[in-house]
Amino acid sequence: MEKIIDDLKWLREEIIGRNILFETPFGEKPLVYADYTASGRSVQFIENYLMHILEFYANTHTEDDVTGKTMTELVHKAENTIKRIVNAGKTGKIIFSGTGATAGITRLQQILGVYWSPATHHRMDILLNSCVLPNKDKTKECHKKLLGYIEDNKPIVFVGPYEHHSNELMWRETLCEVVEIPLNLEGEIDLIALQKITSAEKYANRQKIGSFSAASNVSGIITPVYEVAKILHRNDAIACFDFAACAPYIEIDMNRDDESYFDAIFLSPHKFLGGPGTSGLLIFNEKIYQKELPPSIAAGGTVKFVTMENESYIDDIEAREKPGTPGVLQNIKSALVFELKEKIGIQRIERIEKYFLERFYDEFKDEKDITFLGMTDANKKINIIPFNILHRDRILHPKFVTKLLNDLFGIQTRAGCSCAGPYGHRLLDISSETSKFYQCLIGVDNFEGVKPGWVRLNCHYSLALEEFDYIIKAIKFIIKNGYLFLKLYKFNFYDGEWKHLEENEKSFLQNDFDEIIKMAKFEKKKVQNITEIFAKNIQIANQVAAGLKDSKKFEKFEKQLEEMMFFYVINYEK
Repeated sequence: MEKIIDDLKWLREEIIGRNILFETPFGEKPLVYADYTASGRSVQFIENYLMHILEFYANTHTEDDVTGKTMTELVHKAENTIKRIVNAGKTGKIIFSGTGATAGITRLQQILGVYWSPATHHRMDILLNSCVLPNKDKTKECHKKLLGYIEDNKPIVFVGPYEHHSNELMWRETLCEVVEIPLNLEGEIDLIALQKITSAEKYANRQKIGSFSAASNVSGIITPVYEVAKILHRNDAIACFDFAACAPYIEIDMNRDDESYFDAIFLSPHKFLGGPGTSGLLIFNEKIYQKELPPSIAAGGTVKFVTMENESYIDDIEAREKPGTPGVLQNIKSALVFELKEKIGIQRIERIEKYFLERFYDEFKDEKDITFLGMTDANKKINIIPFNILHRDRILHPKFVTKLLNDLFGIQTRAGCSCAGPYGHRLLDISSETSKFYQCLIGVDNFEGVKPGWVRLNCHYSLALEEFDYIIKAIKFIIKNGYLFLKLYKFNFYDGEWKHLEENEKSFLQNDFDEIIKMAKFEKKKVQNITEIFAKNIQIANQVAAGLKDSKKFEKFEKQLEEMMFFYVINYEK
């Protein structure tokens, strides 16, 4: 395995910002990135190529000169490249939209005819209710029947038990009823329940839509997408999948066979290595598209001809669903990160990711003061690791842990609920009653800082072995010594941020435009002797910890707040 990891040295050396030094309250630290689940990192050769493209950049709506024609060809090549890699087939259509999967879901909802904004919903409520007023006695019963008919016949959307907010809340706000498929006893999606629910007689005459995460962005658990698609199709539902969390790490085959094909997928190329600055993606089978209707967004670039009274739209689905000027560079870059994934090789990616995941859990198997959320079976999940660190009868606040990882070691992670609140309630075993108390503290008192959560990291396949070992040592240090640093930090109840008492507020990056104009040409920095820097940081952290004494002067709060506190605080502001 060591050779397989070493073979990616060429790639590591191209990652912009890898191991660069930055200042923290404990001195200079090397940037070690372990938050690829949130967003990827840029690579130099892709950025170099984009600079060459900029020499010929133009609007794709201009095709009569070399610049416009060149950009149009590159965008079409990007579209075809991505469709080939995901096996979209001859009827596969691609739409670049926004900056991530959220925009892709929105476009899918528009195409399916179920999207409406809250303002539109509100306006329709007013219109429907207003028809009752003039002839209340005559229209009240009719109005009631109409609302009942709409409720009984609107589309039904089946979602999974561990969805990202984007693939659950957005469906709640559409012209649909949302039904969640539960977890089974093993913590996986319950396929028996999926079959039973999707085949229920009460949904027989309604449009059925399945929209499931291909993997959880919290626990990394993998959905058996081909089995899910098969069940959905057998029960006359279309099969749509959110690949945002796992697309950089697994193979996607939209047309595996006649039953387990995907009707639509959406994902976020910005999460790929090389991905920052890419577009969001929706890829769908043209059979779910109603060609006889106008485009979802009627605008420039979607029409053949427009008169004073009428308009004629382009027949080609991809063209008519590409309103306005496309994100030319963003779209081209999206294809490049797919090609980079293909170049590295899916088998290599999966082997390294699994190796790191198994080693990580093995390193902590005897640690009693760390608790992992969700399953830890490396055969059933991608390399996403959520955890909390125990402290007395509570835990260290997740944002405090991420702050220590940053300040003491330069390691970049994420804390919070990872935009998956319903799943988080299950993982943390939060009851409905407890949840209501948190809603009050957060919604009324604006105490965002008491929102429950976890620390999340991933050991990306691009990590060097010394980086992986450094992350392990850093977490073990915090398990043993993290609580000692509580007295050096102040907690903000309103945003959950922890700040060192002597933290410098100065921004790392210059944002003054006059200085930007004078800025020298970018050159990627290379840090020497990184292994020695890692070892020195561990040594410094131990020296600081040795000089700290355990302070038990924890703040006490009013009864209701104190009962909801899952962490201890010494210094705070609220």
